[in-house]
Amino acid sequence: MTSSKKLLVVIDPTTDHQMALARAAQLASDIGSGLHLFCCTYLGEQDLAQFSSRKDAKHHELNRVKHWLGSLASPLLADGLTVECEAWWNEHWAESISHAAARCGASLIVKSSFCHNKAERALSKTSDFTLLRHAPCPVLLTKSNDTWMNSRILAALAIDKHDKEHERLNNTIIREAQRLSQATGCDLHLVAAHFDHPDLAVTFEEMHLNGNSSATEKVAQRFGVPLANVHLANGTAHDVILDTAYLLKADLVVIGTTARQGLRGALIGNTAEKILDELQTDLLTIG
Repeated sequence: MTSSKKLLVVIDPTTDHQMALARAAQLASDIGSGLHLFCCTYLGEQDLAQFSSRKDAKHHELNRVKHWLGSLASPLLADGLTVECEAWWNEHWAESISHAAARCGASLIVKSSFCHNKAERALSKTSDFTLLRHAPCPVLLTKSNDTWMNSRILAALAIDKHDKEHERLNNTIIREAQRLSQATGCDLHLVAAHFDHPDLAVTFEEMHLNGNSSATEKVAQRFGVPLANVHLANGTAHDVILDTAYLLKADLVVIGTTARQGLRGALIGNTAEKILDELQTDLLTIG
C-alpha cells in the first residue's frame, strides 16, 4: 500500500452511514494516500418508470450520485486529503468495484461488511465474496467506523505449507502488515495454526532456518517480530485465528486468500471467507 496509489472507498448508496469512508479517511491520513470514492448505482424497473426513458433515468441518477459524492468529499478535501469521485451505472455493482479499482490503480479497496448467515452466503453471490475472489488488490472489510483503540494488528500465516504460493503469500502478508503497523503505530502480532503430526512437527521446527530454537522463536526470527507477539496453536486455521483475535482484542486481522477462483474456490472457499461472518473486527485480505 504505497503512498503513490489510491484507496478505493466503496460508498454504499443505500445509507448515509459510511463506515468504509471513515476508516479509509483515517488510513489515508496515516499512510499518505489519496482517496477514490466509488459508488455504483442502478434503478429498478419501478424507479425507471418515473422517467421518460432509460437514458434520462441514468443521466438523472448519475448526476444525483455525483453531487452526493461531492458532499462526502468536501470535508475530506478541507482536511487536506486528495479525493476523487466516481459514479458508475451498473446492475452488477460487486463486479464493478474490482473493475474500478483496476482503472484507478488502487492499492487497497475499503468496503463496509455486514454479517450474513451461512444460508445467505451459500445461496447468493455476495459482494464480499466476489471481492475476495476477484479483486486486483488487497481488500479491507470494515465492521465499524470506530478507531483502532487497542492498536493491535494480527497477521495470519500458513507456515506449515512450504509450496511457493504460500511462501509468496506469507511474505506479502508480512510486508503489508508491517507497513500498516508502522504507519498507524499499531503493534504487529503473528498467528499460525498447526496439527500435532510427526511430519508437520518437523516442518515447523525447520522453518527454513538452522539451529535448535523453538518453532515460536524461529517464526519470530524469520519474520522480524518480538517473541511475545508470535502465537502458534494447535488446531484449524479457522479456530486458531478467531480465538487469537478475540484474546488479543485485535483491531485488524490480515489474512491471505488462495484458491479464490474456479471450482475449488467455489466449493471449498478459504479461511478468509469462512471467518468473515464470525470475526468481530476488521479484515484485510491479501491475494
